[in-house]
Amino acid sequence: MLRRTLVCCLLIVCGLPLSAQTGTSVITGTVTNEDQPLPGALVVLEGEVLQGQREIVTNDKGLFRFALLPPGSGYRIRVTMTGFQTAVRKDVNLPLGKTVKLTIPIQPQSVTDELVVTAEVPMIDTTTNQISHNFSAEFLETVTNNRQMQMVMAMTPGALEGNNPSMLGGSSTDNIYLVDGADNTDPLSKTWGTQINFDAIQDIQVITGGVSAEYGRGQGAVVNLVTKSGGNRFEGNVRFLKSDVEWNEDADGKTFDESTRYTTEDRIAMTLGGPIIKDRLWFFAAFETRGKEKQTFHYANLEAFESQDLTRQTTNSPTYEGHYLNLKLTYQATPNHSLVLAYNEDPIEFPLHSYLNYEYYGNPFTVNREQGGDTMMFEWNWNINAVSYLSARVQRFDSNLNNVPADSSDISTALRPVHQFVSAEAGTFYTNTSPARSNYRSDREFDSYTATYNYFLDAGKGTHNLKIGAEVRDSSYGSGDDLWNGGHRMYWNERSDWAAFLIYTDDRPTALTSESYGAIFLQDEWTVNERLTFNLGLRAESLKFDNVEGREIVNQKLGDMISPRVGFAYTLDKGSLHGSFARYYDAIGDWVVDNSQPDQEYTREWYWLNPAISDLVAQGLRPWENPADWAQINIQDHPDMWEYRTTSTFGPSGTTQILGTLDPSYMDEFTLGYDYQLTPMYAVGVNTYHRTWQNAYEDADFAQTGDWIFQTVDGEWRKYQALILSAQKRLGPDGFQFFTSYTYSKTRGRSSSDNSTLYLDSPYQVNNWYGKVLDVPHSFKFNGSYAFDGGFTVGVNYILQSGSTFTPEISILNQIPDGINEDTYEEVWYESRGSRRMENYTRTDLHLEYAFKLFNGRVSPSIYLDIFNVLNDRRVVDVDNFIGYGSFTTDAEPGSEAYLEYVQNNSPVLDEFAENFGEATEYSFPRSYYVGFNVKF
Repeated sequence: MLRRTLVCCLLIVCGLPLSAQTGTSVITGTVTNEDQPLPGALVVLEGEVLQGQREIVTNDKGLFRFALLPPGSGYRIRVTMTGFQTAVRKDVNLPLGKTVKLTIPIQPQSVTDELVVTAEVPMIDTTTNQISHNFSAEFLETVTNNRQMQMVMAMTPGALEGNNPSMLGGSSTDNIYLVDGADNTDPLSKTWGTQINFDAIQDIQVITGGVSAEYGRGQGAVVNLVTKSGGNRFEGNVRFLKSDVEWNEDADGKTFDESTRYTTEDRIAMTLGGPIIKDRLWFFAAFETRGKEKQTFHYANLEAFESQDLTRQTTNSPTYEGHYLNLKLTYQATPNHSLVLAYNEDPIEFPLHSYLNYEYYGNPFTVNREQGGDTMMFEWNWNINAVSYLSARVQRFDSNLNNVPADSSDISTALRPVHQFVSAEAGTFYTNTSPARSNYRSDREFDSYTATYNYFLDAGKGTHNLKIGAEVRDSSYGSGDDLWNGGHRMYWNERSDWAAFLIYTDDRPTALTSESYGAIFLQDEWTVNERLTFNLGLRAESLKFDNVEGREIVNQKLGDMISPRVGFAYTLDKGSLHGSFARYYDAIGDWVVDNSQPDQEYTREWYWLNPAISDLVAQGLRPWENPADWAQINIQDHPDMWEYRTTSTFGPSGTTQILGTLDPSYMDEFTLGYDYQLTPMYAVGVNTYHRTWQNAYEDADFAQTGDWIFQTVDGEWRKYQALILSAQKRLGPDGFQFFTSYTYSKTRGRSSSDNSTLYLDSPYQVNNWYGKVLDVPHSFKFNGSYAFDGGFTVGVNYILQSGSTFTPEISILNQIPDGINEDTYEEVWYESRGSRRMENYTRTDLHLEYAFKLFNGRVSPSIYLDIFNVLNDRRVVDVDNFIGYGSFTTDAEPGSEAYLEYVQNNSPVLDEFAENFGEATEYSFPRSYYVGFNVKF
């Protein structure tokens, strides 16, 4: 702690800050008279989201610049100068993370009235090569909205829908999530952290290409969210949202996994913001209840499961319970110093297997998921003078995700083990006589210290907006898992007609990984002239991992991870031609530490059952389902029916074997695009991407000893190419607004993950690994709304895209002699990755709202209806990809070099075809409804 404090103080005092200011925007412009720049004019800025007012005098080129501005609408600019009329620019909208450039003409004073400038703010930022898309709270309220950040991300071109969306060829764990400039990315799962009440959102920016040197640690997209801060008036809302599965279209036996749109819930959300001291101290608070019930399905018994008849599934209504709380204070201590303090929390609990729709649990209510936590952030902003500012931020993130028995005393024993039955056709099933099979606990927390120094230089050739920064972040995370929740597991293999009792001795303590991350960056926005801007950046990152004993496992220094971020923007007619090259390093490697933790080995005793499964059935016994039958054969009371086979040791020994060096993993990106403003209200764009992922980390165990060898797999790991067309209409007096896009893309690679996979885990996991991963060639999206006279609004969300790919898996017998998996079945790819594709996916959502005003407009109630999948178009989104059982046609001795070479380069032969192969296992959700009532005041 002392080291971090000293580092932060030293950097701030020396003027070398820690990171970027990501939650604000900029207004810049020129004051002119008769098309000539006018020095010495006083420019005053006011706004409903701005505490007090800011003022600046134009320089000798007539330029003015306001930085560190909160995003929002309703900004007002007033320009005065002796001998000239006062000019006023009203209703300036400032999107998050954008620079708005204005030209404000003023005339010699002839009358006393103000000159009101009414030109629209440009829709295109002509100073940046960064590709991004903004979604304001006002826009999101007019379209269908399940109040989840993932839905906003899914509106973005190049995004693939999901609980954790994949963005432009990146994995679901490649994104960076920011709330009010603070990191909200879970350090362990690398996904969205603390949830936010959707009514607290001011603006959202999704950055998808040409990302500046201010951002690191990700290779997908940057999701930048800013919450409301309050104001000089007390404002807020109360929202009641109701959904009920009884209103929705029947599932018709077609299973689906949709946790946010097909639910039963009475949901209350409320916000309140306002002044504690006018223009000095504002507050904002938001609270939201969660208590949704979701319709899910499972097979209650083995007979129903083996039939794979969806009509024989049992329907459940598990509940997802908790709340979201968001608090924020903003204090303008002096005209040049402001402070922000924020706190967010989101504790949630639900029955794990039922809520996640795991159909292969006879009793899906034995394990509960406990998740969520809190984040705290303190920020200081200092406007040093008219051309420079400094910001500093301290953050604490603390969260957990635990899978624990619903009944703490429900552990597995010799008399009541976890019964895992592997059907010859249907797969694995856990019978309803089993105790809870999981007892998993995790910790994930970090302390982050960030700041930024910005200097605007008007000298020489053009102007320079310089940013210098760095970041210090210390994380601690890890997990512990009591295997099989007591260590007793009964494994029934119907296909091979044998059964085994497995006893695990698992005394592993929770072993935390310590991660130390640091970065410094330099970014220069060099405006050469009115048309040409260069964005020149460089980021250097360091990453060190220690195990729980403090032993260093991975150490990548600043010189190992140098990321150039360069680009240009050229104003061409009413548009901007822009391009960029960027390198992004990925902060991964913690799984290497997991295999270097001490005291992580565990043992497994294996006992054969005699008689065989078929003999038990012939005697009328079904011990995997009937406790009375199990009592007749259990190993404790009937040891003569069991034969000891072996004792095996698993888990890392604490000594990592590394082949060569672990080189940093990175992604290189090239972008080129053109954005054009057709009219003051319409803009279009075309953008191209070329992304390649290099140097993946993997572990290998060809000898099947259980001793993993870690290595860098050099070369291209994944590649993404895309052409994206987009069009936007902003809201105007006609009441119409939309954002639409078409994406043509191609994605190839070995894995959709950015972390360790099964690739190289055995000699059978090599062939067919390269292919179509995350590949959705065509995607069209439309999101828009129309406001009629009289307060009625209609919003539409529409998506049409290619179906997802899938790959046939075949089960083969692992024949590596004396290996830890010898004589067990292993699933491998039967064809190259993504060799087959499901049907195209499409969905239309509809938003209907009626709003009116009361008490002279001080209160604005509205009632609305969201209809998801309004056409009830049920598309297949997942299939059974198990094609059957097979073998390798080679005479080479298993384990020999010839055998290993053969299985690494050839596919197995299909010996027995699985009848359920290719059948749909999951569909898109049926038509569903949300009814809401919202009162703004």
